[in-house]
Amino acid sequence: MKFRNIFIAGLSVVALASCSDYLEVDAPSQNALDYVFSDKTEMNNALNGIYAAMMNADTYGDKMYSTYVMNTDVDFKTNSSRFLSGANWFRYDADPDGGAINSTWKQQYATIELANLFVEGAEASELYNPEEETDYMDLRQMIGEAKVIRAIVYHDLTWMFGDPAFSFNSSRTSPVKVYPLTDRAEVLDMLIEDLKEISEDMKFADELSDGVERISKEMAWAMIARIAQTAAGYTLRPDGETYGKMVRMNDNYLDYYAIARDYAQKVIDSQKHRLGKQFYEVFYDECNNIVASGDDVIWEIPFGKNANGKVGYSHGIKLDSYQSETPHNYGEAKSDVRLNAMYRYMFNENDVRRDYVNQLIKYDAPNGDAMFDNNYTVSNGKWSKLWITGGLGNQTTDKTGINFPFMRYADVLLMYAEAVNEIENGVGGPNGAKAVEALAQVRRRAFPNNPELVDPYIAARLSQDDFRKAVLDERKFEFAGENMRWRDLVRHNLLAENVYWTFYRYLSLAEASEASSTNLGYVAAYDFDGNDEAYDKVPFTIRNIRTTDNKMTVDGVEQPIYPKNVFPNQEVKVCRILNPYRVMSSAEANALGLTGVREDIIEWSKEGSIRNEIRFSLRGYIYLTPDEGDENAAGGVVVINDNGRFAMDSRDLSTFPNRDNLPVIRYILPIPRAVLSRAMGQYENKYGYK
Repeated sequence: MKFRNIFIAGLSVVALASCSDYLEVDAPSQNALDYVFSDKTEMNNALNGIYAAMMNADTYGDKMYSTYVMNTDVDFKTNSSRFLSGANWFRYDADPDGGAINSTWKQQYATIELANLFVEGAEASELYNPEEETDYMDLRQMIGEAKVIRAIVYHDLTWMFGDPAFSFNSSRTSPVKVYPLTDRAEVLDMLIEDLKEISEDMKFADELSDGVERISKEMAWAMIARIAQTAAGYTLRPDGETYGKMVRMNDNYLDYYAIARDYAQKVIDSQKHRLGKQFYEVFYDECNNIVASGDDVIWEIPFGKNANGKVGYSHGIKLDSYQSETPHNYGEAKSDVRLNAMYRYMFNENDVRRDYVNQLIKYDAPNGDAMFDNNYTVSNGKWSKLWITGGLGNQTTDKTGINFPFMRYADVLLMYAEAVNEIENGVGGPNGAKAVEALAQVRRRAFPNNPELVDPYIAARLSQDDFRKAVLDERKFEFAGENMRWRDLVRHNLLAENVYWTFYRYLSLAEASEASSTNLGYVAAYDFDGNDEAYDKVPFTIRNIRTTDNKMTVDGVEQPIYPKNVFPNQEVKVCRILNPYRVMSSAEANALGLTGVREDIIEWSKEGSIRNEIRFSLRGYIYLTPDEGDENAAGGVVVINDNGRFAMDSRDLSTFPNRDNLPVIRYILPIPRAVLSRAMGQYENKYGYK
């Protein structure tokens, strides 16, 4: 389908709505609606307009996968400011005046308005007649696509704002101009029932001309499972004037896990998808506009080259430009949606995902030299402009057109495994073997050469707690950059604990960089049950060889430095990192007989002063204060946000502080001030927002 066709065809959406602010939407003329919904071609054009609306940069075209990805042990952005800004959402620093949330709110409700108008118009159409089976089923498919898009948006609004403004009525039929704030549990219930009703009449992706670029029956089923999984989990509820409290969204949460299990099972039983491609190929194909039905991707957002989308520009390896040009044909890439620096040390060294996802190089300008990406984070290599065969051109920036995999079969498998484990109190029940196999399928792709790390690994984790952790760990390693990790942690009431230990990992690493040993002490004990071998090898001096051809000779045989499943672009020069996972001395590097070895120092700390990127990147929840009178001095104390009051963290790390004794973390965003004003007193912010 691709966006260039959506844009051309989607012009009919103009007939549906004339304003993007749902509080002020003007009802379109009845004549325009009669025209659109009297012809299937025009209706399809209008449906394409809904797809186009959700690709706006304020939502799924950018911000949903960059701005609103919260810092955890997986996804991470640094920030060096000691002051709260109210607009650095990723570090849990928010206030109602932050500009981005207002534009995102408006665009999300603009998309909902178009979906509501479409559903109303299609269901009122003369073509929507069960006695005319072909037309009726075609309209059922279209209505299903609009309803799934609507469900996607509302589901994300519950994650962002808690209880959203909600209505299935458009501005044309709504009895009120201001949609009421509705309890998130009730909203999710209505979304589930809405999709259940329509999904059975939708088509599978392999029956659609646009394949997985169109929303299909299996996507609707998978979305039901995802919504139910959310409804089964924990959420932050208002609690007086405090930041709130973490509680189960529904007391009967196992009923929702049953829905997630059943609808994930429907996708599995359909046998329409599998994990056939290698892990890297799923994302490499997206970079090259290869749309593959029947494999991992169930639905991908269909961006268009030179039209929209920042996948591979915000993600991927950093490509610097000089005077708006790059010295190669791949164009600029900012690489500002990045990964936690410690993330790569948590992988098993045999996991094929590790070195593909965690990319450690960048390309400078004006020469285009490859070099070690010396930062407090690493780039996410899942998507990259560098993977696009031939490149987009040396003056290109964003609008890459790389599709984004909104729903993958790997997610469905892991949702099923999680749900069965929760319902059956482990995997010894009637569906236990299926749950084990679902997890095993994901691990088999991650460990194609190490079967001992699949079935035996799972067999050692069959208790409910151990299997739950195994599934969450698998999700951690599988979905980097897909805005999953913080949500998974919230569902299990683990976000505060995770962010707490994420901060101490960074701090301990910075402190270790000034010591004779890299032992991270209690952090390593927390992460590895006392086996701190991985952290003992963390290098602070990186030995590397820059701008070398991607070739080396081993035992007289020439081979790539980085194989294609690590670095898909085999035609460019690379920076050879000699010791990404262990300490290597200069003498050891020289003993390799290599020339041109460089030493890059990772300055987590310098002369006893912890870098501000370490101190303040989780500033809204926990940070290290500067010494009194000298913000660059060593020392300071760790303070943690307890319902708006920052107090010294005096916890004993050897007791492994957890969700039972840590302050709640305020991940829910405030309703924008501009929206509060337009709502004329009908909305109010809670969770301690002023």
